[in-house]
Amino acid sequence: HTPQRTGSKIASAKIVGGDSAPYGAYPWQVEIKAYKPLSHKYEHHCAGAVIGDRVVLTAAHCISNLDHPEKMRIIVGKMDLSMNEYHERTYKPEKIIIHSDFRKMGPHSNDIAIIKVKDANNRGIQFNTHVQPICLPDSLSRRADVGDWCTVTGWGAQKSDDLESLSETLQVAAVPLWDLETCRGSDVYGGRDQSILDSMVCAGIKEGGVDACGGDSGGPLACQVNGRFVLTGLVSWGDGCAKKNRPGVYTRVSHYISWIQESLKKLGI
Repeated sequence: HTPQRTGSKIASAKIVGGDSAPYGAYPWQVEIKAYKPLSHKYEHHCAGAVIGDRVVLTAAHCISNLDHPEKMRIIVGKMDLSMNEYHERTYKPEKIIIHSDFRKMGPHSNDIAIIKVKDANNRGIQFNTHVQPICLPDSLSRRADVGDWCTVTGWGAQKSDDLESLSETLQVAAVPLWDLETCRGSDVYGGRDQSILDSMVCAGIKEGGVDACGGDSGGPLACQVNGRFVLTGLVSWGDGCAKKNRPGVYTRVSHYISWIQESLKKLGI
């Protein structure tokens, strides 16, 4: 995906400056819908990533701001929000674990949660050409590195000043990874309520114009490592969307591998 610079067309909610993704190109993408009592229907809420046939990773803040998280719906095989698609399947959550230290080191710290998907007919999420898990970072092999271009996907706000401007089709944008020292600089995110922790990763175009935005939260930042996509980050926070010197900040998945493994044991997976 060719990275687009400032002034490119504005794309989707939490993906600003992206392009529509081909159906099935990012088969680990999850849409999380929340039940809205006022409208009596399920509406787009967040995103996530499939990491196993019973497991989805997302951001903790996607769960903590729901009154009834047990009423959420997890949709896979989705690209176009305006229609039902051939590979689309909807699942209910069985159990949710939010990181116990969420918000302990600032309002966006440890922003990770794991969802166990309810079994349907003794089968979890069924994998096919359009629904597949994404690899987790491997502690032994090379990981995505500073300067690598990665892809962020979501249906988030297309306009940075209008968080209701959801995209109907899944958007993808290419963003380079930053080193933490640059991201901690006084001209970027230094001196804020939330310091940039080692458990975070910053990614974005320095000049702005391309970013995740509202509605993309919890979604995957995927990087190619040794020819395969690896889940490097989860959309967490940022200062607005696609601003100059304000990269997106993601939960660094490699920091949480042991927590994920412990959580899977607790969930009986």
